[in-house]
Amino acid sequence: MRKVRIPSMLSDIVTSAITAVDDATFTECAACPVCGGEVKAHDMRRKKFATVLEEGRRRQIHVFVKRFYCTECGRLCYADSPFYPDSRMGIPVVDLCTTLIEKHPFHHAARILRSLNIIVDRGTLRNYAMRDDFPHPEVVEIYGIEIPLSIFELSVCSFRGSERTSVPGTEIFGADRLPPAQRAFLLAMGAGGKRDQGYEQEKNKERKAGHPQYDRYRH
Repeated sequence: MRKVRIPSMLSDIVTSAITAVDDATFTECAACPVCGGEVKAHDMRRKKFATVLEEGRRRQIHVFVKRFYCTECGRLCYADSPFYPDSRMGIPVVDLCTTLIEKHPFHHAARILRSLNIIVDRGTLRNYAMRDDFPHPEVVEIYGIEIPLSIFELSVCSFRGSERTSVPGTEIFGADRLPPAQRAFLLAMGAGGKRDQGYEQEKNKERKAGHPQYDRYRH
């Protein structure tokens, strides 16, 4: 497959956004989505989010989504998570695919995705083109390529995080203009960044107040 010329900066933005969610956990489910009944924890499922290229090798990006058992109707349901119904890839990846196939043939869209270090075959792109239940994502044009806002915003948030950042599902909702599943993805790293800022601020206060934990570093 012939590679499409994409600026490395754009590839870095996209791949950093996708890889930032690797091993994130989604555990929030207020009630059964079918009957509204009370739910109880059942198990945790590992779901593939995307396939990316790293140093020429394929890497699977996964997230963990909690399943619940409804005490009313007996159905199993998933926690709110960044997946469209009946889709095997995460929302931002699907958004990118549907954005590209609106303006490019399937084979060319697949080349652009590969140049962005994301692996999606033409058959999957063709299937997405036949579906009419995916929303039209907001996009930002970068270097002549339309990138869904979900990817761009997540990438910005991911740079504000740190290696300590975790992604608990109970803290990742709140973007009013997005559906719940997309909020989960966009706000995960942003929430972590805020936690890290609070962590550093608290430690600075302790240092200034002469907390015993830091006394040994004063001499």
